[in-house]
Amino acid sequence: METTDNTLLEMQQQLKQMKSKLDNQKILNDSMLRHSYRRGLNRMRIKSNVPIIAGAAVILLIPMVASQLGLSIYFVIFTLVMMLVCVIATILTNQHLPRMDKDLVTATKELTKFKKIHADWIKYSFPLLGVWLIWLVIESFKSNEMSSEMRIGFICGIAFGLVIGLALGLKNRRDILEGADELMGQIDNIVNNG
Repeated sequence: METTDNTLLEMQQQLKQMKSKLDNQKILNDSMLRHSYRRGLNRMRIKSNVPIIAGAAVILLIPMVASQLGLSIYFVIFTLVMMLVCVIATILTNQHLPRMDKDLVTATKELTKFKKIHADWIKYSFPLLGVWLIWLVIESFKSNEMSSEMRIGFICGIAFGLVIGLALGLKNRRDILEGADELMGQIDNIVNNG
């Protein structure tokens, strides 16, 4: 009888140890998932701030460049307003990137809204970019400051810059949208493991 009691006691102790190890493993997994989520969120913040920096650079440079090229004040004002609206819209969109102190349901809602706004942004930016480019080419032909050789170089430079800018912008957009999907998957893992 005593052997049975000792065996039962040993089994209970082993069961407690196993439960303790499982609890520690669960805490470790949750901690690792949250750490991975934080890293992904920080990468998203960096990538989503790139357009803000680029827009601010254009806002600072366009007045100097426009005066040297003889572009009209209306074009400069349109460009500055367009870039300012883009920078402000990007800042407001980035406000939907969730903070770590938010509960996971709120974080998912904010991330979903961020992704939708970011995905839809292209519907507005491409037509506006087209109008701006057409106006820029017209301005270059109206400018008295540009010779015909300079105009050809300017238009070729704009075309080259457009191709490079679009490639980098679309890659950054794709990375941001994929990052949002990845973060939502990590939130789902945290919820399912929690």
